[in-house]
Amino acid sequence: MEMIYITILFFTFLAGEAKNLKFSSLILIPHSVFIVIAIFSLAYINNIPSLYLIGIIDFIVRAVLMPIFLLRCLRKRLEAEVRPSIIHPLSIALSIVIVSVGYHFIEILKASVIPQALSSFSCGLTLFVYGFYLFISKKDLVKMIVSFFIIENGIHLLIIGMIPHMSKFIEISLTFNFVVAIIFLVYLILRLNEVFLQEKIKKFKESSSQRSEQ
Repeated sequence: MEMIYITILFFTFLAGEAKNLKFSSLILIPHSVFIVIAIFSLAYINNIPSLYLIGIIDFIVRAVLMPIFLLRCLRKRLEAEVRPSIIHPLSIALSIVIVSVGYHFIEILKASVIPQALSSFSCGLTLFVYGFYLFISKKDLVKMIVSFFIIENGIHLLIIGMIPHMSKFIEISLTFNFVVAIIFLVYLILRLNEVFLQEKIKKFKESSSQRSEQ
């Protein structure tokens, strides 16, 4: 399980720090696939059959539909991230600290405070913290959506990690979290497409006015 979570964190880091927006969006696919693998592994190891259904739904929505929607919005658009709030080398350094040191610190904290929680708890909390860092440090709208995607996946793993404590409550929470997250992600992606359309219209008007002046 440890290697699965390290792989998730690695792809999370790539999605957060890649300056090419299409590459960043594509990385969300293996990121989500390994989350699904982690969920299936937890279901098998801990004998929790309900997690298999959650894993299947996650694969369809998180690993297939949402990245496709985001990539469709980015089609024929600018590919490079714009207006980062901090310089890229510093952002990479901070990301490494948050992802690597944060994960191991949270793992130690979990082992001493809530040892009954599933192993996904530490990875989920790390994703949440790192996604929140990305959300407040990036000014690019696409990167903010990627950040929210990471935050939501972190919350998802966090909730799953608490299943041994409150199984029924967790099932309700997972359903609620899933519905709210999907609605919000769809809204953000539609809003992103709207912004791109407005930019295209603005550029068209500017080019038209320049041609008329000539």
